Amino acid sequence: MRETAGQPKYRRLRDTLTALVRDLPDGAALPTERELCQTFAVSRSTVRQALHQLEVEQKVVRRQGRGTFAARPKVEQPLELTSHTEDMQARGMVPGSKLIDVRRVAAEGEPAAMLGVAVGSELLRIERLRLADGDPMAIEVLFVDGARFDGISAALGEHASFYQLLHATYGVELASAEETIEAVVAGTREAELLGSRPGAPLLLLSRRTLDTAGRPTEFVRSLYRGDRVRFRTNLRRPPGGSDRTPGTLLRDAVPADAPALGSVFIAAWREAYPGIVDAAILAALDPDEVTDWLQSLLDSVGRTMVVAEDPAGRVVGFTRFGEDPDDPRRGQVYALYVHPGAAHRGIGHALLGHAVERLSADRPASVSLWVFERNHRARRLYASLGFTPDGARRIDPRYRAEEVRLLRPWDGRPAIRELPPAPAAVGLQAMDGPRRTHG
Repeated sequence: MRETAGQPKYRRLRDTLTALVRDLPDGAALPTERELCQTFAVSRSTVRQALHQLEVEQKVVRRQGRGTFAARPKVEQPLELTSHTEDMQARGMVPGSKLIDVRRVAAEGEPAAMLGVAVGSELLRIERLRLADGDPMAIEVLFVDGARFDGISAALGEHASFYQLLHATYGVELASAEETIEAVVAGTREAELLGSRPGAPLLLLSRRTLDTAGRPTEFVRSLYRGDRVRFRTNLRRPPGGSDRTPGTLLRDAVPADAPALGSVFIAAWREAYPGIVDAAILAALDPDEVTDWLQSLLDSVGRTMVVAEDPAGRVVGFTRFGEDPDDPRRGQVYALYVHPGAAHRGIGHALLGHAVERLSADRPASVSLWVFERNHRARRLYASLGFTPDGARRIDPRYRAEEVRLLRPWDGRPAIRELPPAPAAVGLQAMDGPRRTHG
């Protein structure tokens, strides 16, 4: 064992054993603690400290009563919208699953919120042990809408891919997901299922997946062995630099979003319109009435509503757009609202650019919108995307504030570019104000 001045004995032994482990086959046994004491002329406490350090570094695996073994290399998985089956097959490994538990449960808490279903409605809860070449890799607990995917658990065999079943049996195409990763430790049950030990490091992945219609499709929690798996992803600096929120998701709104949309609407109006709209109108905004009104808008034909979600899954903004009622050759952005709490993150710009891109896909002559004349912050945002006044004005009796119309000609250029962040609260009024709230 090489001497290094000032270095503790267990550190020197750890360095020596690191070189030893590097030359051993995967899973090979190390000498016993007694043999290591004799070979390196150190105490048992020094040996145990060195082995503990190697275990923390996940270079060895210690099994009580059996000994210490060279750790196997970790399975590397990219963070992509793929299934466990697809991930393992891509690495030349044989995927497998063991069904632990299937039951129908009442929706509550995080699963209900992530799937956008009413509390108390029925969810299907599926728990599986995920395998790779026969070795346990993860415990997966999957939640899906029980009514929408009735019968899917019967088709989840040992080698079946859930995502392939969604496509083949239900015609569901997945589009996007939000995933979080956090470190936890194994309890007794998790350790037994994963062939690990209580207190061993695990990685908890929580994923909510949306289909191409923006509808929440699954919510899944997976516990991966920290000594067997590592995850890889490619990172790029987002447009707008540090002011832009990473992980913001744009998706089509669904009926379950109505209460969250109402909160954004009221907060945005009360932040942006003092001094523009009469104070009595702002004070009279009623959450239930605004939610009912937004619910009716979600059901309207020929118009699209898109929401922005932050990385925690909270709705922080929305836009609504469709055909211009004054000129069917044009598209129109009817509404754009960003919650004041999500200010200066580029969300307003992203929503407006998305709406323009969607409208321009049908090659309308131009895109229009109406805005309060004195809403200068919003007008700066619209000007940055090419909207200019066309001279049209009006005063809506509901708001008693003058509006101007802005137009953006379709010139074939993309609407979404690297631009300054959105103002704190943005509002377009044209057809999207609550009809009954302030009479």
